[in-house]
Amino acid sequence: MALHGGSQDRGTDQIASRAAELSGASYYAIVQPNRLRVHLTSRLHDPDHSDYLRTFLQHIEIAVSVHGYGREGFSLRVDPLRGPLIDAYGPALRGAQTGPLRGIILGGQNPELLAAARQLFHDRFPGYHVADEGVRLGFHRDNPVNLPSAHGVQIELPPGLRGIGEFGEHLVPREDDAVPEVIGVLVELAERAGELIAPTPTP
Repeated sequence: MALHGGSQDRGTDQIASRAAELSGASYYAIVQPNRLRVHLTSRLHDPDHSDYLRTFLQHIEIAVSVHGYGREGFSLRVDPLRGPLIDAYGPALRGAQTGPLRGIILGGQNPELLAAARQLFHDRFPGYHVADEGVRLGFHRDNPVNLPSAHGVQIELPPGLRGIGEFGEHLVPREDDAVPEVIGVLVELAERAGELIAPTPTP
């Protein structure tokens, strides 16, 4: 899944779509056009309000939801020399941030798949760190990733792993060196998900 695709969490729908295609998994996305950017928090995506989402969730048993964070907020500022400046995605650095974001945030209510995701991302991206469990994203029971019978995992990727540049400077996602590696991890994760829901052979 990619609930915030298109202009919101740029690159996430392309990554999720390609991973689903390669793994033979089902795929659902909300893709916002360039002139629209609304962040509806995941737990407010109610399948009772969407036939497509309800049908998708009834069809699957376990989910992987791809999200992005960093460089997504609109900003308006006034420059003393140039006047009002609008930045569609806000400043490259915020608060105490001094360099590109390097965290990968994982959540979700399937503990086995969550552990597999932590291991895969830790092993494949040594220049990044998997956030510890103190960062609680993707665990709410109403989050669509947790609505299938076996629940699932939510993956929050920084700009540098979504093909939009380390500081989110590319408006249109590109398939740079990191993107195929992320897709590869998601394919492996989908395979692991399939193993977790496979029926136990009868002796």
